[in-house]
Amino acid sequence: MKKQIILSFLLWSLLFVSGTLPGQAQETNDLYAIIVELTFDEQDLDTAIDLLLEAQMLTLENEEGCIVYDVLLSKDVPNTLFLYESYESEKAYKIHESSSHYKTIIVNKLTPLIKKSRTTKVVPLNLQDDLMDEEM
Repeated sequence: MKKQIILSFLLWSLLFVSGTLPGQAQETNDLYAIIVELTFDEQDLDTAIDLLLEAQMLTLENEEGCIVYDVLLSKDVPNTLFLYESYESEKAYKIHESSSHYKTIIVNKLTPLIKKSRTTKVVPLNLQDDLMDEEM
């Protein structure tokens, strides 16, 4: 439960710091965003959470092109985590994938624990303030 509270706090903190709250406009021209679903054996879940929170911290501290890196625990699917990652561009995401912390934590330590994964590229659907004003 403590990890869920921490994750929720981190999510809202990141949204506040990035200046993008739900419903606010955001430029999506070059934005690169993905949702990753990861499933683990029950005995590996806590280790996976610790590894992803470490990767999250290092990514947000060291990669200027990273806008959001959220680690989320599924309430519906046991032993399943979701990542929501948003970068200024696909190039910024490629820089992320080539970082030493990504290779050390994600490739070398986390990947062997993953039972199932699925990555989906997404586009945030945010309304421009001007469009909202015109419709009202």
